[in-house]
Amino acid sequence: MHIELGCLNRPWYDYTLADSLAGIAAAGFSICGFISQQQGKPLISDTQAEADLAAINAVVEQHGLRAQVLISNTDTNLPLEASVAKLHATISRAKALGLRYLVLTGTHDESKYEAWYTATAQGLDFAQEQGVKVLLKAHGGMCALAEDLLYARERLSHPNFGLCYDPGNIYYYTGEKAEEDLPKVAAHVDAMCLKDETGGKHGDVMLTPGTGLVDFPRIFSILNDHGFSGPCWVECVGGKSLAEINAEAEKTYDFITQVVAGI
Repeated sequence: MHIELGCLNRPWYDYTLADSLAGIAAAGFSICGFISQQQGKPLISDTQAEADLAAINAVVEQHGLRAQVLISNTDTNLPLEASVAKLHATISRAKALGLRYLVLTGTHDESKYEAWYTATAQGLDFAQEQGVKVLLKAHGGMCALAEDLLYARERLSHPNFGLCYDPGNIYYYTGEKAEEDLPKVAAHVDAMCLKDETGGKHGDVMLTPGTGLVDFPRIFSILNDHGFSGPCWVECVGGKSLAEINAEAEKTYDFITQVVAGI
């Protein structure tokens, strides 16, 4: 089985971007990705200046990494035209950072499901032109389970739209078992966020993969059975101090690498 294994900056949220990327590289990863905030401040946004993007690219290059993904979302709190414009601007920033993927998280507000679909649909052609594939992440609400992801795939039937599975979020948002949910959608999964979970619904996800409820060997076996060979990004690990987080990231790299090698 072949995957592209990367790591997001989220575990180092309380530290600097340079700390994040240094830890990611030291753990063994060659691919990195971003959540949109660091230390409580915007890291990547629709209003990002070119100089800021250039600075991020420089830090990525300094640590010998390749940036691949941004987790963001379509803003359903704006009128449609403004929401689409904001999404286009975020896609442009992703392009400037050399990212291949923009992962969206949907909404938990049922009254805004239609607004999300309408605005996102109007960003897909532009994203394709920019070379940025848009993925919807399993994240509760409108994208809680396999059936919701399949509906979104049908609703946004576009060659530049796909699905990002997240086994930890299946446990966290629904209390269901990811290993039982995944087979329903595995044939259509384009990428995966690697997150573990403990405590069941609304438990804890800030732990190191392999130490919680998710059966990662089973998850990867299911994906392998359906021909998956795409990107997988570690989103969360355990630890509080910088040294602890770095150590847990290294453990995660070794764990996932061994799991995949054994499939």
